[in-house]
Amino acid sequence: MDYKKISQEILRNIGGRENIENAAHCVTRLRLVLKDTSKFNKEALLKVEVTKGVFLNSGQLQIIFGSGVVNEVFDAFTKEAGIKEASLNDIKSAGMKKENLMKQGFKVFSDIFIPIVPAFVGAAMILGVKSVLTTAGLFGMDGALADKYEVIAGFATFLTVVASTFAFLPLLVTYSAVKRFGGNPIFGIVLGCTMLYPTLMDANVFALGKEVPQYWNLLGFSIPAVGFQGGVFPAILSSWFLARAEKFYLKIVPQMVSFIFVPALTLVSSGLALFLVFGPIGNALGTGLGTIIDFLYSSCGPFGAFIFAGALQPLVVTGTQHAIQGIEASLVAQTGFNYIQPLWSVSIIAQGGGAIGMYILAKKKSKDREIAMSSFIPTLFGISEPAIFAVNLKDSSIPFLCSILGAGLAGAYMKIFDVKAIGFALTGLPGITISNPP
Repeated sequence: MDYKKISQEILRNIGGRENIENAAHCVTRLRLVLKDTSKFNKEALLKVEVTKGVFLNSGQLQIIFGSGVVNEVFDAFTKEAGIKEASLNDIKSAGMKKENLMKQGFKVFSDIFIPIVPAFVGAAMILGVKSVLTTAGLFGMDGALADKYEVIAGFATFLTVVASTFAFLPLLVTYSAVKRFGGNPIFGIVLGCTMLYPTLMDANVFALGKEVPQYWNLLGFSIPAVGFQGGVFPAILSSWFLARAEKFYLKIVPQMVSFIFVPALTLVSSGLALFLVFGPIGNALGTGLGTIIDFLYSSCGPFGAFIFAGALQPLVVTGTQHAIQGIEASLVAQTGFNYIQPLWSVSIIAQGGGAIGMYILAKKKSKDREIAMSSFIPTLFGISEPAIFAVNLKDSSIPFLCSILGAGLAGAYMKIFDVKAIGFALTGLPGITISNPP
């Protein structure tokens, strides 16, 4: 394979090396930030050898080559263009500067949640195994395996403790968010611990109204001594304030005493901001979004689920899907269940169905057929981007729209049979392990 020739064709069809602002690659895609996005020729790029798809998203021109191949293409491309490799963070930052404020806001959610998604996936998988051990009726038994064997019961309890991600969710969010906003992530951990301090009343108990909390006189305000279990939005807003406060104190506190005073001032002021301002605002924001989504799903019945499931993959196209993760996290932390996860699963699988449809329609032994099948397989494991961009939106929007229709119908089916999940971030076939009913 002549990677030099491939690189020359790419350069020729993106406006030349002088039109490149930044270049990097991920596992499957060449990612380019162009100075002028009107100069790239999508049709010509799609005809380049080994290219599986081309799309513009979040200010980046992304060319899909597949794992392994993209490394070879990128090495040849940087030599041909005479440029150095940029980091993915540089590419993302440069690309987002070209986007509007709303997309930049959604990108913040993405940057916060993506680093901690492995913790969600791991915990969800562990809870799935625990569910298998404790669910009655499996394996043709009257009760559950945990009811029959003491060793299995002990192990199931152990798994509950190990899968502590959702119990300490605000702590993970504050660590990642403070780091994203440019502050000391260790202060983020302390802020998360403050939100979950053991002597504070549990937020879920307080919400039920069965117990009355103590109240503090905090700077003249009567504040309930209640924690922020599941408080994703309070965690993000307070983390933003903490990072800004730390930078402010580093500027005004003399360097010789900054080691002592900056941490103290940062933690005290961010704690006050949490309980007096950003905690109540974040709770109201989370409650409001949850009410809207609950109305769409619960009050509108199968029709609401149809709309919700159908809308998820268009969010993926716009790169704004990560905002939903905060709501899912709140649902799991507050109720123990997540009715959005099944909708995610069927919306992704529906895009895989669209890819299979295009596989059937493509000519035998053609490149289109090969791309369609290779793009279908990731949808089984919760990844829809190859199917969307390399197949379903490649030549026409019809396959994508048909897949949205299929997702909507499947979402209505999920609602009719009241399918939920006990976690999130685990979709497709692996997501079956955390479905409820089992």
